Amino acid sequence: MAKYDVQFKVKLVKEYLSGNSGYRLIADTYRVDISQLRYWVASYQHHGVSGLENKRATYSAEFKQQVLQHIEREGLSDRQAAALYNIRSIGTIGKWRRQYR
Repeated sequence: MAKYDVQFKVKLVKEYLSGNSGYRLIADTYRVDISQLRYWVASYQHHGVSGLENKRATYSAEFKQQVLQHIEREGLSDRQAAALYNIRSIGTIGKWRRQYR
């Protein structure tokens, strides 16, 4: 997976939020995955620039359970929950789900 710096992410997010370009055009122009761009936009909307910064974190069992319960209760996708809870890797939530089961 390619690593992108915060300035690059902010540039693309702001371009999308300006309303002049859609996800597909921006993703194709800058050669990024469209789902990644959607995640950056959602994360930025919930957490600002800090939502786009690289982060290494450990999460408590209580936090993991809270996220999984919120997903179930509200019918959220893993991508939506990751943006809402500022979890950088969407796959992390799937891993938690498998461990919980």
